[in-house]
Amino acid sequence: MIMRGANSRTGKIRQRRKWLPVLGAVLCLPLAQAVPVKTDHTQVELLAETSSIRSGETFTLGLKLTPDPGWHTYWINPGDAGKAASLRWDAPEGLEFGELGFPAPGFVPFMDLMSYGYNEPTLLLLEVAQKEPLSGDRLSLRARASWLVCDDKLCIPERADLELEIPIAGGDAADADQEDWRVAEFAQARALLPQAMDWPAAFVQRGEELVFDISTPLSLQQASGLYLFPEAEGMIDHTAEQQVGLWSDRVRIAVPTGPRVARYETTGLVLSVDMENAPRQAFSLTARRAVGGDGSMDAAPVGFSSSPWDGGGHAVAGDAPMESGGAAGSGGGATFGAGLLQAIVFAILGGLILNLMPCVLPILSLKALGVARMAGEDPAVARGAGLQFLAGVLVSFLILAALIIGLRAGGEAVGWAFHMQNPLIVAILALVMVAVGLNLLGVFEVNVGAGALGGKATQGKAGEFFTGVLAVLVATPCTAPFMAPALGYAILQPATVTVSVFLALGLGFALPYFVVAFLPGAQRLLPRPGAWMVSFRQALAFPMLATAIWLYWVLGNQAGVDALTLALISALALALGAFGWRRGAGAGYSRPWRAASMAGLAVVLLSLWTLPRAVVEADGPPGTSDEIAYSETVLEELRAQREPVFAYFTADWCITCKVNERVALKSDAVRQFLLREGVQVLVGDWTNEDPEITEVLQRHGRAGVPLYLYFKPGSAEALVLPQILTPDLVIDAIENA
Repeated sequence: MIMRGANSRTGKIRQRRKWLPVLGAVLCLPLAQAVPVKTDHTQVELLAETSSIRSGETFTLGLKLTPDPGWHTYWINPGDAGKAASLRWDAPEGLEFGELGFPAPGFVPFMDLMSYGYNEPTLLLLEVAQKEPLSGDRLSLRARASWLVCDDKLCIPERADLELEIPIAGGDAADADQEDWRVAEFAQARALLPQAMDWPAAFVQRGEELVFDISTPLSLQQASGLYLFPEAEGMIDHTAEQQVGLWSDRVRIAVPTGPRVARYETTGLVLSVDMENAPRQAFSLTARRAVGGDGSMDAAPVGFSSSPWDGGGHAVAGDAPMESGGAAGSGGGATFGAGLLQAIVFAILGGLILNLMPCVLPILSLKALGVARMAGEDPAVARGAGLQFLAGVLVSFLILAALIIGLRAGGEAVGWAFHMQNPLIVAILALVMVAVGLNLLGVFEVNVGAGALGGKATQGKAGEFFTGVLAVLVATPCTAPFMAPALGYAILQPATVTVSVFLALGLGFALPYFVVAFLPGAQRLLPRPGAWMVSFRQALAFPMLATAIWLYWVLGNQAGVDALTLALISALALALGAFGWRRGAGAGYSRPWRAASMAGLAVVLLSLWTLPRAVVEADGPPGTSDEIAYSETVLEELRAQREPVFAYFTADWCITCKVNERVALKSDAVRQFLLREGVQVLVGDWTNEDPEITEVLQRHGRAGVPLYLYFKPGSAEALVLPQILTPDLVIDAIENA
């Protein structure tokens, strides 16, 4: 409207002048308010309470998070799952930033878990003190905001870089600055903050129960609802009912303990109280562990149970009940339960199909050898071998899940096959392949289950377990159909969900071998053991050595030729050591061969120790001249120009990715089609860790590569292509988008 008035040829000068103050105010807004940033599911702003500040005086800022409908953010203690918002400042010295102030939260149920958060716009306030008076005419602030936003199916860690410029007024500045248009919003945010109280409060542990005792000058016996939110994470069982006792000058709340209760001697508390015919109130106080308290439970005149599952008599900031994605009760949990069930089914199917992916074929050789040997064994022995293999697979997937959970809790952005981004792990895995190949060729003998044919299966129980571990390690660079949605869902969920889905994936992966081991009828269909197995065993060494070659190729692309040379030296030294050990077992000249073996082992260890220091970061150029390296900036520029964009995310260690590229993306049909249609191709290389690409994968519900996206001009969302591609599939998907 302003622009139309300014450009109208028939408008009168007086009419234009009427708009000048408004136009000036609008142009000045960025001085005290950062431009809002819209992420995938949240709008975030950094605000100042007033349009200017005074040198030497404390001032107030606010971080405003507005989640999309159906999404929610989290309180300072997120409960069983979640993560609170935080700010990391880049500001001039001499400023002291306080902690973010959070309103009393609402309840976020998830299956049998309970979290605390908000599903409405939330303004988090903080005070900024000037240890030294500011100089100049304006203050420039920068901050990295991080938070977790979830709906009833998915959680996405989001972040934004925020900037704010605030004019610095002189000492004689008018008080009009205090009548800023933001004052009302900040006043409302302050009203929602819990009132800080110095009420005496203590807690004592009585077995598996934690009892809070609060002395208050207010009589809360007429409260219609009361719930206690501890700021200490894991202190209480967030899913359990709280037993509330009320006296005229005292409140007692008993609740089952949480897993971390022993580590806390003090905690902040938020006491949320509903009174009939009165607005809801929230009080903030500090409780300390009682020394020598026995937690005696005298009867209260008024008592009731307060359950988070029925809202605890409490709703979110702004008196809005949390509905889908943040509702109390069974509805939200049912939705999450359905998502978990689907993820488990997809994980089992993905694990079954994973057995057919290229990266698993060498291990399938070992498994086939073990299956063939079962035909000559007692059924009980065969079942034992199947159980050992299943245990090796499940333990490996459990360790992978635990590592991912731990790293993500520490702030790392990791996903499926994250260990393949470490050159040292790739080199060690290649060495394992070389060692297995040498073992199969008979260079040295170690009972490794399917690889040791000299004895019976009873000698190889540990080996069957090792074969399961090795199968998982080699399988991780591949992603089978159904795996991507399952892992993308699991990797951003609470630990129990992540572990459940990973174990389901392991079960599907081990199922074929396990079924054959337990079905005598299937074993009778197998060929009888015989001399042919010796030749078969030796032939299986070559797929293992081929896998080693592929891993060395990955390492060369990943870390450079110097690191690759060290890895090859370690492989040569390993072969020398293994050969020397076998020769040293003979009667003659054993000592020199044993010395050679020990020398080879020393060279292996020295090479691996030196390898990380020889790593050279690869530039990762696109594969062809018509491809551009992916970045958010480039993508936004191309989309702003309304150009069609095809982006694919790959890694050198991802076999599925490389097969898709050779079969489909690099085919003449697809390349000519993309060129003819003017589609710009962006390539995201995830061979080494790249936080920007990790964020894109998580945004689209993926735990790892491959990911294929087509951005149609004018379309708000990208089209996600399947994980297994053909030329016709790519062309049809883009044509019909």
